[in-house]
Amino acid sequence: MFWGCFTVDGPGTLHPATGMMNSDAYMEVLQRKLIPEMLKQFPAGDGTFQQDLAPCHTSRKVKKFMQDNNINTLTWPGNSPDLNPIENLWGIVKKRLRKHDCTTKIKLIEAILQIWFHDPEIKNMCSIVYSMPNRVQSVLGARGGHIKY
Repeated sequence: MFWGCFTVDGPGTLHPATGMMNSDAYMEVLQRKLIPEMLKQFPAGDGTFQQDLAPCHTSRKVKKFMQDNNINTLTWPGNSPDLNPIENLWGIVKKRLRKHDCTTKIKLIEAILQIWFHDPEIKNMCSIVYSMPNRVQSVLGARGGHIKY
């Protein structure tokens, strides 16, 4: 499992996670990876972080952590993969992995990191952030149903 982020400007940090991702492990990743990335990308504090509704993302502890660290999060509907643009980036990574030797865990991690940071399609796809208003409208129009994204 990886924790990753991106902005319209390109891919951000990518962190291979080990073990189960519970609230405490998630908060550690947020502290070590998200907060520095948000400060770098949004020094004025005007960034919004998008995450899904995984239990470790929505626990009371994590919500308090977000509030205590002034991390603005996007309000998120349940079961909405069509709204999550990072899934498009992971689709590119998965497609590219077919061309790499991933016979060991180390080789797999190295291949994912190489693709994430050096594949031009990943960087170009980050502009998908601009599609978010249309995605939201499409989901609303479909009453929460599946959309083309």
